Amino acid sequence: MDYSMIRAIVVSSRVAASPKVINVYWWPPIDDWIKVNTDGSALGAPGKITAGAFFRDKWSWVRGCFHIKGGIGFAFKAKLLAIITAIGIAHSRGWTKLWVEADSSYVVSLLETHSKQISHIYREGNQAADLMANPQRHEGWWPYAIDEIKHAVAMDMSSHSYICYK
Repeated sequence: MDYSMIRAIVVSSRVAASPKVINVYWWPPIDDWIKVNTDGSALGAPGKITAGAFFRDKWSWVRGCFHIKGGIGFAFKAKLLAIITAIGIAHSRGWTKLWVEADSSYVVSLLETHSKQISHIYREGNQAADLMANPQRHEGWWPYAIDEIKHAVAMDMSSHSYICYK
């Protein structure tokens, strides 16, 4: 390419940096821990918020999942609602060793000083939780993997790598 011609017509040329490629994996919890992946969404800012999550054991088997609606708010409130609800459900079921995973690095950073087991996962690796937070879903608790998340759960169980570009 003839850069002298570009410079002559006063067009600045800047080569964009290539994106960073990250392989994202879902990891099961250890021993007698339960892992919950959470997500929340808002339709608008502010808008109707929904939250959902699913719980899995060390064999990656789904122990339950939920979806709730939370009124009007921002995505931040929806993501917090998902985590608070998940902790409440775990407590009511006697799951005292709970590992919380969420795709909001901001929410995780706020809560990690208060919890020993909370971690961030990129959105690409949190697909089943994203499906549970879908605003069109009916509210409820299911003690198994509902049909809509079975494929995402199977991909996680197979140690499938999701690609994230940053």
